[in-house]
Amino acid sequence: MQLSVRLPIYDPSIFKPPVVSSHTSTPRSSTPDLPSTPQSSRVRITTNESELEGSNKSNTPKASEGELNATWEMWDVIRSICNYDQRLSLTLDLTPPLPSSAGVLKRWAAEPMHSIFLPASTFIANAKGYPVLPKGTQTFIRDIMKYRPTVIVEGANKGVHSRGGETAYLQYVRHLEKTSPALQAMQQPGTVENFAQGYHDYLQAPLQPLMDNLQSATYHTFEQDPVKYRNYEEAIYQALKDWPESDRIVICVAGAGRGPLVARSLKAIGRSKRKAFVYALEKNPNAYVTLQDRLQREWGSKVDLRFGDMRALELPEKVDILVSELLGSFGDNELSPECLDGAMRFLKPEGISIPSSYTAHIAPLSSSKLFQETQAGRDVKTAETPYVVMFQAVNILSGNGGGLAGRCGPQVQECWEFEHPRRDAALDSQGLPLTNSHNTRSAKLTFHIPHAGVLHGLAGYFEAVLYGNVGLSIHPDRKDQISKDMLSWFPILFPFKEPLYLPSNSELQVTMWRLTNKRRVWYEWYAESFLPVWNAPLPEVKTKESHIGPVVNRHGSWLAPAATPVAPPSPVVDAIDLPFPSDRNVETPTRSSEDWPKTDIGLVKIGQTSLHNPGGRSSWIGL
Repeated sequence: MQLSVRLPIYDPSIFKPPVVSSHTSTPRSSTPDLPSTPQSSRVRITTNESELEGSNKSNTPKASEGELNATWEMWDVIRSICNYDQRLSLTLDLTPPLPSSAGVLKRWAAEPMHSIFLPASTFIANAKGYPVLPKGTQTFIRDIMKYRPTVIVEGANKGVHSRGGETAYLQYVRHLEKTSPALQAMQQPGTVENFAQGYHDYLQAPLQPLMDNLQSATYHTFEQDPVKYRNYEEAIYQALKDWPESDRIVICVAGAGRGPLVARSLKAIGRSKRKAFVYALEKNPNAYVTLQDRLQREWGSKVDLRFGDMRALELPEKVDILVSELLGSFGDNELSPECLDGAMRFLKPEGISIPSSYTAHIAPLSSSKLFQETQAGRDVKTAETPYVVMFQAVNILSGNGGGLAGRCGPQVQECWEFEHPRRDAALDSQGLPLTNSHNTRSAKLTFHIPHAGVLHGLAGYFEAVLYGNVGLSIHPDRKDQISKDMLSWFPILFPFKEPLYLPSNSELQVTMWRLTNKRRVWYEWYAESFLPVWNAPLPEVKTKESHIGPVVNRHGSWLAPAATPVAPPSPVVDAIDLPFPSDRNVETPTRSSEDWPKTDIGLVKIGQTSLHNPGGRSSWIGL
């Protein structure tokens, strides 16, 4: 049995009293036999969309954050009581006007949306009398069509609109579906949306490139990505052009796979008109067979194949340019730093590494579907394992603002960076690092949460600089500028075992580690939530010139009494005593909250998660 809960999404400001305009007053009557009445104002109610939009910008009172959250809070209580049961879904009732805030609407994308309820009264008549939806509702429906909801039109046969009849509503909804940008992208070959069909919100285990030999089908999937290899070729070409004049430039492809990087290196050599030679290293015996075949048919004496692990192989000469394709969805999660540590001994001191650096980035996300999937196994391991996921039914909770105190970073924040070649690792006589401790990392990041939501996990991304201004990126804000429609990497999900509720205008602090020992590498992560509160000014001795201001309580609390405008009441803060008469000679100068510096805002901790994957107990990458 399936149960779908119907909830209205609405703009609470429509229920607020209308604001009376002073210029619409009724003139006094000059008829002598009518009693004299005070001048009154007329209130005109309209359903015209343009007039409604104009009134929303000027006269309509703005709804509070609590009012905007009311429906979602109701839904959060229902699904939490039902323990995120997969048989429970949501029907969005779009009868009243929608909120204008994009952040308020986006959070519904993370919920199990089953249906959209559209009564005929929601439609308005266009110039020709046919039913259409207000612009805000049009945009919202176009955005959510990628989730393939069932659209329920109620009252289409009641003659609400003069033209079109029942079929006009159906035709209009189909028009919105056809013009949905997300669905159009899915139908366009070569786009990520088209390539990822069938993989949306599907959990995939990250690769173990050192422990496992990849299958031919995996190589084939990666080789379908023209953007990645085009950028690699351009990076190699620029490196060759920038290399000083030489009779022979030596290139090494570390981890050649089935040969796409070798082929692109040869193309770059031809474009640059430089004399160069290529070494190709590969440890996978299945892929090495394909390389031998391509060497015989295509490459000939231009390439020298070597079989084995790059960390143990020896080359007869030092190389000028080292090319590798070892990046994962989080940059370093497929052990690119460890692999390249072993290959850097091939490189000349002034040599070039492609890629030269890469960074890992995270953002907090909410997704009922992904949370249900990670909880399906009912064991700790399933809920603590990072997964590669093509996100769809998710909502990024963080905002780009700095928060009330200005402590928060952007919506997506950088965790750490790796650079190649490294100059800080201690090496043995063979040029290999003595330990792997130089590849450990940690980060503590603070995110602003503008609208209430539930934290279910962390979205992970990476960016890489190949050479110069050529790079690769799956960063949601920069991927289209750096490597648009690149197919090889989906984002990574670091799930949380238990949901963490985050109120509006709260702050989320995420701590993350990349740890290692002699045999494996793993990640650990943890989150804490805080609520900003106003700090009271320091007390001063009362003088005749002093102005009356907020009073510090008798316990010396850094919070002002709840009755003052200094500290808004919070359910997580203890009650504050009002001062005794003996304390009333201690007062502070009057300051409005707008005049206070941001350092006057403190934090109250309101929640936290457990430490996930401690010691790599649930997930790790083998060395």
